Amino acid sequence: MQNNELFKNSQLAQNYMASYENTLSLWPVPFESLYVETEYGSTHVIVSGPEDGEPVILLNGFGFSATMWYPNVEVLAQTFRVYAVDVIGEFNRSIPKAHFKERKDYVNWLTSLLDNLHIDQAYFIGHSNGGWHVLNLAISAQHRVKKMILLAPAASFAPFTKQFGIRLLAANIIRTRSVIINFCAKWFINKDNLHMVSHHLIEQFYHGIVGFGWKYKVLIPAVYRDEELMNITVPTLLIIGDKEVIYNPTRVFARAKQLIPHISTISIPGVGHGTNIEKPDYINQQMVDFLIIKA
Repeated sequence: MQNNELFKNSQLAQNYMASYENTLSLWPVPFESLYVETEYGSTHVIVSGPEDGEPVILLNGFGFSATMWYPNVEVLAQTFRVYAVDVIGEFNRSIPKAHFKERKDYVNWLTSLLDNLHIDQAYFIGHSNGGWHVLNLAISAQHRVKKMILLAPAASFAPFTKQFGIRLLAANIIRTRSVIINFCAKWFINKDNLHMVSHHLIEQFYHGIVGFGWKYKVLIPAVYRDEELMNITVPTLLIIGDKEVIYNPTRVFARAKQLIPHISTISIPGVGHGTNIEKPDYINQQMVDFLIIKA
């Protein structure tokens, strides 16, 4: 299934899909590629792991698609049934057919996705924008969330820095290779860890920024209110690198621990925004340990 109509032209769509497949070639375990129908469109999901394993839902950071979990899926899939979701509305292999005007639209989309996958409750892991989506679901439908792991969640606890907002806007407006690659290098990955990122993933991000047409409206992550966060009772693990650049991590940890009672926090030395890619072995162990420990 293709979503060429969402790109500016067929050639740009082909360029992106080829780059997506190149990144997916890094997937280290067998997988099944599914399309799940919801009222918001067809959601593409990469599924790995034992069929009888407890479900883990992975939600990607903005623009990096489900393929960004290639350094993590092998460890997770040893125990869990892993569903790496292409967050609908962004450039990936999902095919939206409706605007996302309110936060409840994302809740409705995710609950419909779970229903159609025949999953009553799941573990959730979200990076950046994906972490914001996980929190949004936990705020409105936490009975569907068994535990959640937030990897450098976008906004959520604290606003973006002005510099990050400006650089992200520039990458989307100027759209030259140098600007986009520099954005990834400076604002996604700590410079000392760039060698950990496959060039396939960076190329995929580049072709998405250049070619995607943004036919449907999506929401920009925002900070959640105190009363929303205080109502969360789901066991939560919050992981942020100490070189994080999208906000002040100290401020985020303080507010999270103040408002969410069942939360554990980890600060990773020398790591920027790309937590799961920059230090995958450590992250994988922390995630598995948290998920398998009984609440």
